[in-house]
Amino acid sequence: MKNNIIKVLLICTTYLCCIFNLQAKPLLTAYPDAKLERKVTLSGEEAQFVSAFNPALEKSQKFEYKTFIGDVSHFSYLIKNVASLKVIENYKDALNDAGFKVLYICSLNDCYEKREDKLLAEESSYFNVSSYYGQPHYIYAAKGEVPEAAISLFVGQYKNTTQALLTTINIKEIETGLIKADFEAFKKKVSNKIKKSTHEDLKGSADHLLLSRYPGSYIEDYQNVDYEEFSIPIGKSDKKTSTSPMLDVTGDLTRITYIANKVSTLKIYHNYVSALTKEGFETVFSCQKNECGTKRKEIQALGDKLAIKSVYNYFHQPRYQVMKNTLNEQTTYVAFFIGNYNGDSRIQLVVARTEPLVTGLIETNSDKILEQLEQKGKASIYGVLFDYDKATIKAESKEALDVIAQVMEKNKKLSLYVVGHTDDKGSFDYNLKLSKRRADAVVNALIADYGVAKARLLAQGAGPYSPVATNKNDLGRELNRRVELVERLSSSK
Repeated sequence: MKNNIIKVLLICTTYLCCIFNLQAKPLLTAYPDAKLERKVTLSGEEAQFVSAFNPALEKSQKFEYKTFIGDVSHFSYLIKNVASLKVIENYKDALNDAGFKVLYICSLNDCYEKREDKLLAEESSYFNVSSYYGQPHYIYAAKGEVPEAAISLFVGQYKNTTQALLTTINIKEIETGLIKADFEAFKKKVSNKIKKSTHEDLKGSADHLLLSRYPGSYIEDYQNVDYEEFSIPIGKSDKKTSTSPMLDVTGDLTRITYIANKVSTLKIYHNYVSALTKEGFETVFSCQKNECGTKRKEIQALGDKLAIKSVYNYFHQPRYQVMKNTLNEQTTYVAFFIGNYNGDSRIQLVVARTEPLVTGLIETNSDKILEQLEQKGKASIYGVLFDYDKATIKAESKEALDVIAQVMEKNKKLSLYVVGHTDDKGSFDYNLKLSKRRADAVVNALIADYGVAKARLLAQGAGPYSPVATNKNDLGRELNRRVELVERLSSSK
């Protein structure tokens, strides 16, 4: 066997082992006396290798690529007083001994043209090339007919120093199931009491009950508010206006920033989406990498909307997702932005659970309603609930109906318009008819179940007319969905 300067380390020898392991030794040893300038390892990353380069073509056509997913390592070495040619020849021999097939190679003038001499170096390298692009050589190689592993290597020279920029990948499917979502446990909880934090986490922080954390990550920042308005981006930032389309939600809000060391944004993203999808969540908006923006400010703007603090450098390899699950007219939104910096990923997680107003926060009694009718001639009732898109009164509406019946009993001369109101979502004609049917249902219940005289009640529907709040957010829309009692001066039809 050749006594190469660079020796291939065969890490795994059985079917149960991988070709190389990111936690063990690298696939290729360093060139003798080379200085390891930088190293990044990422579990479950998507890596794009340059598989061909033609400097004579237009910029958009110069490159061909191969994309792989697996465990990736990036290395930057500096080697003094050794020519780039000698370095690349030793790597070629090492790869040949390890059973790799060189699928593309270029040297010197084939690797660049004078006006754009850094183009291949920058496109093929994870790290900044700086000035080391003279006397360039590039190799793309893979092992196996169906590739099990691949490498890309750019070698360039500046004065008496050579830089080797190496990327290796162990090709395999992304492991999922690392994050667990438990919607049943979450929806049974009245408050936001959540799991005990670990010693590494920010003091006073904790995981949200709905979602476990990515294994090995820790909480860098945390915010938990019982009832709050929040705007979630559902589109990337507009280049001209620097604004994004927003989804306004109101409810219990939790924001958590996690740090996950040495793991790709892709692997984390797949695990979050998989866990939530299994719990019945649906996607509202999604973007990955360039879909989220091509400029740093665009990407940061998207992530900063969720972040407690600025995303700052954690905008590389961005992935963003908004998902929701609606049950019994209560919606839970989950949004997360994942960005990478120097191999570490930061997750900006938001969980917002909308809460109905009729949970005891607004109390109504017959005396208050009589007072409002006396002073204003009308009173709003928020405790009459209906099945979604129907005029069937729900059982939990009994307390509100009891109060209306008490109002009628205390003032036997009182006659009322029972007016149904809706929010502004959906068509006007449909909402107008729905509001009338719901008002009819209330009148029929008061007559049948409480013995109120039919002549004292008249049902009307106002649809989205006469809102009491904005229809632009959940809180306003919920206030607008109401039954209103309006005093009638005459009971005659």
